Amino acid sequence: MSRASASPPPTNRYFGDSRCRSIWHWQLIIAFTTVAIAVGVAALSPERFSDWRFSVSVILIVAITMATLSIPWHRLGRAAVLAVPVLDALLIGLIVAGRTPAGSFLWVFPVAWVATYFRTVALVGMLSLIAGIELVILLTSGVTVQATMELPISVVALCFVGVIMSVGSTRNRSSRRLLSAQSDRLAHALERVQFQKARNLRVLDALDIGAARVSPGGAIEVASAVFRRLYALDSASNLHPARAVEYRTRRGEAVPASETTISRAGRGELLQDEVVWLFGVDGRWRALRASTKAIDPDDADDGLLLRVEDVTESIDPRAGEDAVRRSITHELRNPLTAVLGHVELLLERDDLDAAARRQLDVVEHAGARMEQLIDRALSVPGARDDDADEPFDLADIAFASVDGFTPAADASGVTVEVRLFEDLPVCGDAFRLRQVVDNVLGNAIKFAQRGGRVIVQGHREDTGGVQLLVTDNGIGIADDDLPRIFEREFRTELARQRGIPGTGLGLSISRDIVMSEGGRPEVTSELGQGTSVSIVLPTFDADRERMPA
Repeated sequence: MSRASASPPPTNRYFGDSRCRSIWHWQLIIAFTTVAIAVGVAALSPERFSDWRFSVSVILIVAITMATLSIPWHRLGRAAVLAVPVLDALLIGLIVAGRTPAGSFLWVFPVAWVATYFRTVALVGMLSLIAGIELVILLTSGVTVQATMELPISVVALCFVGVIMSVGSTRNRSSRRLLSAQSDRLAHALERVQFQKARNLRVLDALDIGAARVSPGGAIEVASAVFRRLYALDSASNLHPARAVEYRTRRGEAVPASETTISRAGRGELLQDEVVWLFGVDGRWRALRASTKAIDPDDADDGLLLRVEDVTESIDPRAGEDAVRRSITHELRNPLTAVLGHVELLLERDDLDAAARRQLDVVEHAGARMEQLIDRALSVPGARDDDADEPFDLADIAFASVDGFTPAADASGVTVEVRLFEDLPVCGDAFRLRQVVDNVLGNAIKFAQRGGRVIVQGHREDTGGVQLLVTDNGIGIADDDLPRIFEREFRTELARQRGIPGTGLGLSISRDIVMSEGGRPEVTSELGQGTSVSIVLPTFDADRERMPA
């Protein structure tokens, strides 16, 4: 490979790049200064414009500047660029020859230009050119003592300016090369770190147990796939609480946010095979055996390794039965789908008698009913335990949810105000409804954003139900998006534009859970003003009819 093909010439650049901008920069400085001198001359001694050398020089410098802005410099070499300050120096010489002493200061700019971007040879040539012009002016205008003394002083001053600019430019280029080399090394080191982190994460994902690195502040820095699945973690923020809720016993008391295994690991507590119950977003109970271990005993800032193992089947016999039920139910779907497909094909035939068609209609209706039962058994919101209908206080659920989200709200700069002054008695699945409250409150904090406010309040209705209302003063929802917020995986356009993380599943799942409990969700919102989400449920002593999920 030739040297030319290995690295393209530096002049092969795009119009308007840094090289072009530097040419424009220096030429505009010369033009503006020249015009400023011309304005001063016009105001103080306009008779100088009668000298063609002065007026023509000013006009030509402006013309060169306009040409400089239109020439595609990326197609020209360095010699063409050097011609511009050389022409400027010649024209400045005409200005000086036109008996405008202030014009001699303009020579500083072409000297500085050449010293900054060209080699020492070009700088010496520029200084020699200016010295020659001044010598010619001296000889043609008459040799005097004062003019003779000014000539070497002017040349020496310009030499000093040129040397200072050349040395500074050289140092700047060296610094840029050094910074570029350091940046490349840092980028390479960061790439290696990211590769190592990705490899370590793949190792964690290969484990059949959950593992996570918890920082001293309680943030989950790295988590395996099993851990993320168990705790329903997403990549939105490692400060938000897990969507799966921990309990001390199955269907027992919820663990306070400050006492969860993640919070305890964040405080540096060492756990050994402690069992905690986890109620996941899929409506299933899981018993987890949790342990923690110091990553580096000599450095507490490294945090702890939190390890969790699903031991549900060994602790709860019902878990195995539930898994078998789900497996059988799932396997029934395929043959049932085949049966219904063939029944539809038979019903499309024209040679069936009325009796056979009636019998096939019965089979089709029975198959459709079985399909509905299978879908209900496999659906997340519809999966209810036999002992799910129990009385509880919805206000207690709300207080526990607020307690769990307080660290996330504080980190986001959101104020959560609770106005729950009475009991909200409900009969149903408290654990599923805790998911609903968590989803609604989490959304309110997320969309309120920094400096926002979230209000949680509740009351009993005159119709015999209870209402829990969560209001935020966040970004709100557009009128066109409001009818679709309960659609599965739907996210508003404004949330996508602002990069607010989410999956669009929370409200859909919450709606199904609330309706399965015989209640109704209501949402009102105004764009830019905030959103109110209302959860209305019947009290435990009220007659109610469950609505289909």
